[in-house]
Amino acid sequence: MEVAPGRRGRGNPQGVPRPVRTLDDYLAAVAAGMGRALGPALVGVYLHGSAALGGWEPTSADVDLLVVAGRPLDRSEKQLVGARLQHPSLHCPGTGLELSVVTATVAADPPRLPPWELHVVTGREPKVADGAGHPGDPDLVFHFAVCRRAGIAVAGPPPGEVFAEPPRAWLLERAAEELRWAVGHGANFAYRVLTACRAWRLLDEDVLDSKVGAGEWARPMLSDPGVVDAALAAQRGLAPMPAAPADLAAADALVAAVLERFREAGG
Repeated sequence: MEVAPGRRGRGNPQGVPRPVRTLDDYLAAVAAGMGRALGPALVGVYLHGSAALGGWEPTSADVDLLVVAGRPLDRSEKQLVGARLQHPSLHCPGTGLELSVVTATVAADPPRLPPWELHVVTGREPKVADGAGHPGDPDLVFHFAVCRRAGIAVAGPPPGEVFAEPPRAWLLERAAEELRWAVGHGANFAYRVLTACRAWRLLDEDVLDSKVGAGEWARPMLSDPGVVDAALAAQRGLAPMPAAPADLAAADALVAAVLERFREAGG
């Protein structure tokens, strides 16, 4: 499995330019807060998603983090972590934070549905969810793969020492499911188009890429790249998000074409 060239983080020797300063400040504050909350139980804090892969836009993207703990957390530790991450003084420079806490054991040897300790979301719809008694989260296998290949260690050892590489079949399965979800749950135009491009690149080249990077990769291969151009402009905040029925139909046509490629490949 590869990561798109030029989009590698500190966990990869090729390196990328560090995220913008305000994001650096936020990441440092989160890592410091996790150190105070968890003490020696904290293994590391890892940035993934578009801020690690490239194409991060503070007006349209959240900040994706994984926190790895050396052991399961007790209830009081979970409450403390949630309170620190939602404190009003901890202002996220993106659209919000999406963070999961997992154990080092799960990160090093993940099952198909990795269990999690805590999930925290800030922004417009903040929530703190305790993972106790919940089924595993299939999205975590994708997050682990990105962390291993391109993750940025905000605190702790390099991500390649912490995260195992999930099987390719699991990643393809998750990519296809994400596409089906996008259409079934009315995701916006840019999400549908660029998620389709990302799944397409993973299928064809075994490369993990950001939505923006995957859109740039896909557009030259389309006879009419207009649908991708419109999605990239909306994702970058340069144009309104297309929402007309004809636009969404064009997005869904691309999703259907990519899903057909998955079916032909047996995915």
